[in-house]
Amino acid sequence: MAGRRFSASLHTFEFFSDGADTTRLVFTHHAMYGDGADGPELRRAGWQQLLDQLQATLTVG
Repeated sequence: MAGRRFSASLHTFEFFSDGADTTRLVFTHHAMYGDGADGPELRRAGWQQLLDQLQATLTVG
């Protein structure tokens, strides 16, 4: 932001077979937040929204 770094993160996605037609996703988010960063609450909410949308898209009804 304005040429200044205020956070760093590492995201890991692991996929596991949980039987026929079922896959389990384990998402791990490691982060460092510096001065002026929006912090973990907003990041958590954003990732939750994205993962909820992914689940809704992939769920076969």
